[in-house]
Amino acid sequence: MRKTVVLIMALALLCSCTKNLEENIFCTVTMHAYLPDGRQIVSMTIDPNLPGNMFRNLNTGIDYKFPVFVNNSCSLQVQKGVYMIAFDAQALFQDGSVSTVRFTAWKNPISAVSLLNDNDTLEIELKLLK
Repeated sequence: MRKTVVLIMALALLCSCTKNLEENIFCTVTMHAYLPDGRQIVSMTIDPNLPGNMFRNLNTGIDYKFPVFVNNSCSLQVQKGVYMIAFDAQALFQDGSVSTVRFTAWKNPISAVSLLNDNDTLEIELKLLK
C-alpha cells in the first residue's frame, strides 16, 4: 500500500514538471497600401477623430490608433481578434502632390478581417477621392 502511494505521488510530480506554454495574445500587423494606378505613397496620415476612421477589435471594443504609413506601409501590434478597419487619409505622393484616399473593405462586422496569427500582412487597396 505504501509503495502504491509513493508511486502515485512520484507520477503526479513528474506530470507537473512540464513546461508552461503561454500563447501569444498579440498580433503584429503589417499593412501595405497601394493605389490601382500604381502611384507610390511617400507618407499617409489617418486622423482618428474623423467619423468612420477605425481600427476596432470587435471582440474587445478597443480602438487602435493608426500609425503613419511610410513608403506604402506601416506596422502595429494589436490583440488578436476580428477587426473592422476603414479610413480616409491624406496621402503625400513622390511628385509632391497630396490627395485624400479611402479604404472601406472591412468597414462592418460582416466584412471584418481576422487577425489571429502572431504576424499578419494586410493588403490595403485605396481609392483616390481627390
